[in-house]
Amino acid sequence: MLPYKTLVPIHKKSGMPIYLQVTKALIQQIKEGRLAPAAKLPGSRTLAALLGIHRKTVVAAYEELDAQGWIHIVAAKGTFVTHKLPKVIPRTLTATKQYGAQKIAAQTGFTIATTQAYLKPMSRQNKLIALDDGFPDTRIAPLEALGRTYKSIVNSKYSRRYLGYSAFIKGDPNLREELAKYLLATRGIKADIDNILITRGSIMGFYLFFQTILRAGDVVIVGETNYRTAEYIVRKAQGKLLYVPVDQEGLDVDAIAEICQRRKVRAVYVASHHHHPTTVTLSAERRMKLLLLASEYRFAIIEDDYDYDYHYNSSPILPLASSDQEGFVTYVGSLSKTIAPAFRVGFVVAPQNLIEEMAKNRRYIDRQGDIILEKTIAQLFAEGEIKRHLRKSLKIYHQRRDYFCALLRNELGEYLEFDTPEGGMAVWARFAKDIALDALAESAVAQGLTFTGAHHYNPIGKNLNATRLGFASNNEKELTKAIGILKQLIQG
Repeated sequence: MLPYKTLVPIHKKSGMPIYLQVTKALIQQIKEGRLAPAAKLPGSRTLAALLGIHRKTVVAAYEELDAQGWIHIVAAKGTFVTHKLPKVIPRTLTATKQYGAQKIAAQTGFTIATTQAYLKPMSRQNKLIALDDGFPDTRIAPLEALGRTYKSIVNSKYSRRYLGYSAFIKGDPNLREELAKYLLATRGIKADIDNILITRGSIMGFYLFFQTILRAGDVVIVGETNYRTAEYIVRKAQGKLLYVPVDQEGLDVDAIAEICQRRKVRAVYVASHHHHPTTVTLSAERRMKLLLLASEYRFAIIEDDYDYDYHYNSSPILPLASSDQEGFVTYVGSLSKTIAPAFRVGFVVAPQNLIEEMAKNRRYIDRQGDIILEKTIAQLFAEGEIKRHLRKSLKIYHQRRDYFCALLRNELGEYLEFDTPEGGMAVWARFAKDIALDALAESAVAQGLTFTGAHHYNPIGKNLNATRLGFASNNEKELTKAIGILKQLIQG
């Protein structure tokens, strides 16, 4: 008889029920060939005595094995490994403590291609102060209104119709209608609900856009530097990235024109209002030129709505999408920063035929969105709650921007340069060349501060020694402490 006491170890402090430990261990012995097809297993009393457990536990394990097809129980004869299983050459018999609660393998048994991903965790973990990439302060999110509205929808007599699969693959019609009104009032974009697709944030919008329009080798023009996640999405869709300079007026549109004279361009990615990471705004002149180039060379423009609602010094320049009459611009935005990043709701605005194709592709990765959350946000729009929250948060972030920029100028002015951003939630800080920014970021963690090192924003082969320092998610006390830590580390 096999040494079952060794091969079926019992761990009573494990979170796994004992009968499942026995089940998994016996399956492992069958897989490794030590229990061959048609082999007879000990009776339940015998195995219970060998393992020091209750007979009912063994009976439960045998019943589970029988239900899964590993064994069959023959009345008055005994319990046998199923004879139809393939024969396996037995492995060397070794004692082990793992069979009762095996872990998932660390690596796949087959080869996979690794994907370069832009993962830059910047959360408020371990009570660190985060001068992040430019995140909202979740402490001021309108959670009470959102929770109240969500609960009322769930508890309504119509809630059951929202709990199944939705026929609206483009998103909740109420939210698309409210967004159409909102985009017209704030951005001058005239769209109806058939021009709007609801997504789980802007990244899904970028992904669906590039997966829909790109073929292998298609050229996509972006700025140098640029929003890195968008670049990875282009590469994932097998697009070829070409870079143009970014200055104080945004993307160099003349450089785009030169590329168009030499190459077939499929798309241009632009965050026209607040370029990421530098925060600069694309000038009105360049906006007009870019639209004319799109018309001449027939390329798509994907316009990122990044931080459009948070503009402090004047009325924001209207987006390209508000002037596009020929169907070249796709406008992608998110409500996640408006409410809180955990609530994944974004939108795409485009001509109807593109929206239709993107909606089809969306079904491959996400059957539908969160219908109840979408209805909740639609109601918050209709009741004016979103507008009130935006007005409140704009005032708070404006004050924090001014306070933070004054701190940077007064405390760190000799170590870095920056332009006060007209909007958004972060400052693009260019540090002196003798400051090792990546090393500084690593040292800051031990002092209770986290921010992103320069390498996350550097173009290929260049070191800008610059980073984004987010201010919106911190109050004045936290900002003061953060700058104090930075100053202390720089001065040694």
